[in-house]
Amino acid sequence: MGERTDDISPGEPFVSAQDIEDAEDILFAHPPRRIVRWVCGCGEDYPCLEVVFARLVKATVTGPDER
Repeated sequence: MGERTDDISPGEPFVSAQDIEDAEDILFAHPPRRIVRWVCGCGEDYPCLEVVFARLVKATVTGPDER
């Protein structure tokens, strides 16, 4: 118990220079971006299934051009 089972000695770095370069490339290629989406009053993505159904019902009664 207490023995190290890996090949890295305490004085060696955890990652290589290539690992650091690869990490920098990945972070550059995957910047964060802001995404805006509509959310229905019920908390689902808009339009939720109830809104889709209600629009379908209204479209059959009033016609698609009479919103």
